[in-house]
Amino acid sequence: MQFHHLKSNITIGDVIDTCDLKNINYDKNKLVSSFLRPSIATNNDLTFYNNSRYNKKTKSNFILTTEKFLDEFDNDKKLLISKNIEADIAKLSHLFYRSKSKIEILKLDNFKIGSGSCITENSNISNAVIIGDNFTIGHYSSIDHNCLIGNNVNIGNNVCISNAIIGDNVNISDGVKIGQPGFGFAYNENNITTIFHIGRVIIQDGVNIGTNCTIDRGSFNDTVIGENTYIDNLVHIAHNVSIGNHCIIAGQCGFAGSVEVGNNVHIGGQAGIAGHIKIHDNARIAAKSGVIRDIPRNEIVMGYPAIKINKYLKNYKKLIVDS
Repeated sequence: MQFHHLKSNITIGDVIDTCDLKNINYDKNKLVSSFLRPSIATNNDLTFYNNSRYNKKTKSNFILTTEKFLDEFDNDKKLLISKNIEADIAKLSHLFYRSKSKIEILKLDNFKIGSGSCITENSNISNAVIIGDNFTIGHYSSIDHNCLIGNNVNIGNNVCISNAIIGDNVNISDGVKIGQPGFGFAYNENNITTIFHIGRVIIQDGVNIGTNCTIDRGSFNDTVIGENTYIDNLVHIAHNVSIGNHCIIAGQCGFAGSVEVGNNVHIGGQAGIAGHIKIHDNARIAAKSGVIRDIPRNEIVMGYPAIKINKYLKNYKKLIVDS
């Protein structure tokens, strides 16, 4: 399912004209199907590789990258060497994708909803939305086109949902915003170019989301919330974040882009997690901690930068004695 419109008849020549590349000598009439992350790109797609943390394995023949990663790929791959890859990724996202127009959305089938459901008169459900049984939605809430929602889902007041797939037995409290674009952009000669986010938000069964949380859709990956995870009020989850099953996240936490959280992780209030960090299963993060490194399985951390709690408390006691 696509929530966006994919433009057709884009060629390598269009890609070359859009980007700031080194000397290129490829067939400019070669058609390119899509612009996708490496793991799902096919032979006819264009992909990119700009960070050693990412998976570089891909079926794509055309790869946008930099001189730094020239030796990472086989000779059969056609490399497009960018001078400013972040800016080029942003520009290419708009070359290939755009939001669906109002006319295109109006042409979609009417929404479908199961039995035992309650919809307030001043809520709005767009076309092609499919909803299961025993669904409720509060006042002034909206669900954008093509969303999929399971059984026994409760949505509060003033909630906005788009670009989302939601499982069964999910509770979404008042004021929650799900599926808007993330904070993805690039600099290019003092200009800022946003990235068109093609990812989704996937909320699995049994999730509870507190009041006024924000969950951004992914840029090229999906943002995922695992089964039976509880999220307190005023939590921000950025694009491409993956949170595992049975996690507990207290109020006012913030997750930067592409964070990976394992299962059974507990995070105290007002903790901040830096981008691309991995927090492994059963980890515990104390309130107000700042996590700027990966957290191993079963580890308990505290402070800024977050370190093992025993070490933090030892240092704190020493500080108190010295003062």
